Amino acid sequence: MKWLPIILIPMAVFAAGAAAVTGNDASGRLQERCDRLGKGQLQSVIEFLSADALEGRAPGTRGGELAENYLHALFKGLGLRSRFQPFTLHGFRLAALSAAAGGRDLAFGEEIVGSHVGPEGEFSLEGDAVFAGFGIRTELWDWDDYKQTDLRGKVLVVRVNDPGLFLPRIFDGKALTYFGRWTYKIEEATRAGARAILLIHTTPTAGYGWDVVRNSWSGEELHLPADLDQGPVFRGWVREDSLRSLLAGRRFDLDRLYARSLRRDFRPVDLGFKVRISGRNASRTLAARNVIAELPGSSGKRIVLSAHIDHLGRDERRAGDQIFNGAIDNGAAVAALAMVAKVYAEAGRELHFGLTFLACQAEEAGLLGAKHFVSRADPREIVANINFESTPVWEKSPDMFAEGAQYSTLEGMLRKVAAGQGLNYTPFSMSDQGLFFRSDQFPFAQAGIPACWLSAGERTVAGRNRLAEFFKGGAYHTVDDEFDPAWELQGLRQTVKLAVGLIEHLQTTRAIPLWKGRPPFPLAGEPRLGVVDSGPDLWYKK
Repeated sequence: MKWLPIILIPMAVFAAGAAAVTGNDASGRLQERCDRLGKGQLQSVIEFLSADALEGRAPGTRGGELAENYLHALFKGLGLRSRFQPFTLHGFRLAALSAAAGGRDLAFGEEIVGSHVGPEGEFSLEGDAVFAGFGIRTELWDWDDYKQTDLRGKVLVVRVNDPGLFLPRIFDGKALTYFGRWTYKIEEATRAGARAILLIHTTPTAGYGWDVVRNSWSGEELHLPADLDQGPVFRGWVREDSLRSLLAGRRFDLDRLYARSLRRDFRPVDLGFKVRISGRNASRTLAARNVIAELPGSSGKRIVLSAHIDHLGRDERRAGDQIFNGAIDNGAAVAALAMVAKVYAEAGRELHFGLTFLACQAEEAGLLGAKHFVSRADPREIVANINFESTPVWEKSPDMFAEGAQYSTLEGMLRKVAAGQGLNYTPFSMSDQGLFFRSDQFPFAQAGIPACWLSAGERTVAGRNRLAEFFKGGAYHTVDDEFDPAWELQGLRQTVKLAVGLIEHLQTTRAIPLWKGRPPFPLAGEPRLGVVDSGPDLWYKK
């Protein structure tokens, strides 16, 4: 019972000032409600989720369970129909790791990180190192780094990002495509039958420093059971400087290998040495839960709003602060989700499209909660997904962005919504980071559902790009992502108002968002297509 007061206090703050309103509020009145949201209400969700008592909210931990229970209670307190959606995960945590390549040891944590995804307590593997370029094979961009080479049992050494970063005329230029993501590299290595994969880390190609990689890969690695049927038993990262040292004195120069990998006629290169990896591993099966709340609509179709509730947990090997509190990533986004739910629950709005509020688990482990939700849903019933991620907590912005909206007619709708709220619709400045593919909107998009990450603008009225500061060398995925009572939270309020504006546009027009041509990533199902071959508004003609 000692945790009960912790749950009740933020719930009481969240409910403060709420007055049930019935009837069919006009769109303008709903958006006015967003302007009237109190700072204490906006703070309460962030402050609770990022409290030390929740120990970083890792799935399958006490803090993760508390976060699930909190969102369930919060939704029920608003009068919504709320339920848990349980799913199973397999967790793996390295207790020790030894790695050597070409007769040289690689220091765990400083030169190599990764996870072994087998149930055995002790493991050992060995394989020939093969440089596989960017590890991309797709007809969409007419690219094949594998060329039907037999790579079964090999240790693939692969570049992150894609060739467009270096050759702007191919792929999507400097904007990172799905095929540049490390998660895709593992999927392709699985299809190739590789024994292990080592991703070459550089800050420019990954979009973040080695400290982010180390923090993200030092804890328990989680997987859905279906993802473990095949694939590399070891998935990890190696620092580029260490790889250069390994190749020094051999017949291969890394820069020349890089240059070869930018050609369409590239073929995998045997590096002439073996990689040996061994260690001790702890594994377990654990339960996690998405939290789902719903407001019904008359059409039988729905809009899904989402935000992930998990973060990186606690690292007891660290000196000093051990808790990755995740206040901005993703407490602020969950607050945006909760406030949109509050606005609609109190308004008594008669809806054409129902609203589903999805608090996802295990996003940090690879969008696993969203993947599970989408796998159990009928995509034909979902009009669109509006996702909140690392929502700005600072001053007002003159802008807004919607990463991923450019691929669908959501973009045109949001331009109208932004103009109506006196905001500029701006492109996302960090498209080179591939963030559309790194958060919970992406499983919806892969299922053929138009989706976007919706947010107030990156820059404040003073011109400071706070969001870029957060992601690039700031508190992102560090123990410094903590709640600050001095945050003005104007960007959070703006984000809520934008989401309400888009929902109201969809409710009023009853328009079904369509893709503007085939999306530039693999699909699990058929998309709802708009005009494919003509028109000025196609994403690939911009």
